[in-house]
Amino acid sequence: MARTRPTGDFKAATEIVIGANPITIRRRVKWGECDPAGVVHMVNYSEYVVSAYEIFMTVLLNEGFVNAKARHRVALPAKAFTIEFYASLRPDDDFLMTVEIVSIRAKTFDISVRGRSTERHDLFLAKLTPIAVDPAKRTAALLPRTIVQKLRRYRESCALNEAQTGTA
Repeated sequence: MARTRPTGDFKAATEIVIGANPITIRRRVKWGECDPAGVVHMVNYSEYVVSAYEIFMTVLLNEGFVNAKARHRVALPAKAFTIEFYASLRPDDDFLMTVEIVSIRAKTFDISVRGRSTERHDLFLAKLTPIAVDPAKRTAALLPRTIVQKLRRYRESCALNEAQTGTA
């Protein structure tokens, strides 16, 4: 009978959280994310960044992101997004995304998502600015206090970890 389970060092997951302060996600490039030359389509980098943001918020809020937004009565869509590219990715490449908080304001906050190869070579640097929106009125709202507190604690924890380990 044929084997139905993979053997050896087969890894099926395309994303996995491997670090907490800062949150670091290991991701594998899928063949379908690339063009015929075997290079990741530019639009897929935005998917990588948005996925990192959603994972970050899920970990930060300690519950599913959709449920957390409903419980806090807030939507958190992106207001702004920028990305700078340093190197390309190819199918089956593993890379790391590190999420850090750049700033926190009354209605918005900025996160950076740094993409690096597993050898720590820079691949891209993105900045995403979510904005708090009242889902019923569809207008900007203040960030819920508990979310602001968690964002601040995360930023402080990352800074403390960086100071202790000497990493950036």
